[in-house]
Amino acid sequence: MTTPRLPTLALLAVLCHAAIHLPMARAQAPAAAPESPPGTRVGIGAALLVDRDGYRGVGAESLLIPGLSLQNKWFTLFGPEFDLRLIGAEDRRWWLGARIEYRQDGYEPEDGAVFTGMARRRGGIFSGIAGVYGFDNGVSLSFDLVRAARREQGAVASIELGRTYRFGAWSLKPRVGLERASADYIGYYYGVRPGEATATRQAYAGRAATNAEFGLDVRWRLAPRQTLFANVNYERYPQAIRQSPLIQSSGIPQLVIGYQYLLR
Repeated sequence: MTTPRLPTLALLAVLCHAAIHLPMARAQAPAAAPESPPGTRVGIGAALLVDRDGYRGVGAESLLIPGLSLQNKWFTLFGPEFDLRLIGAEDRRWWLGARIEYRQDGYEPEDGAVFTGMARRRGGIFSGIAGVYGFDNGVSLSFDLVRAARREQGAVASIELGRTYRFGAWSLKPRVGLERASADYIGYYYGVRPGEATATRQAYAGRAATNAEFGLDVRWRLAPRQTLFANVNYERYPQAIRQSPLIQSSGIPQLVIGYQYLLR
């Protein structure tokens, strides 16, 4: 089954966060190595993702995902997500710009018995705006608003608040967030069309709804260019998703464990 969008993007965000902030952590260390020269930063890594997305009869899944990140003053490219900064601070503490991403939502009919007789639900390209603001006390606020290139896949807006705590080579970041999904989005990925309805799977259109997400990011700096990280995340489904005949859970629990190396 295709890995759900939120866990996948959470993984990408953590990998990218590690690549972006390694120089900051190195600068704060007592025996710091020289800063990387200005220019594009390049990071590589890999992570193991384990989650359970809540579809009926579909158990927990694990996936090993390699990661590549590129970042400079103007853009960040990581996996399926590209941010173009239009305005912002030189140190990237805050920025506002455009976002293009590929969301790996959806499923194939053969992914589980619950999908038998249903049409494939595809992932898609979403685009819109995004931004981040980092405060001096370690608190960060981020948001995005994106719409699918295919109208039937709808639109999604999200906002997240987190705070980073540093303890030597360790850092912890608890975070909370909200995501608002349009009726088209929920209907496409969690709905059942009239022609797909059966005696045990009633038709379901869905409606716009907001879900909450809670998480904790943990990072351990092994060396100036190397970081181990873990991410524990839980996405609470809104009632509009829980009422879908395809869903049997109240949300998505997810664990990510990975490694990041900064090349430059």
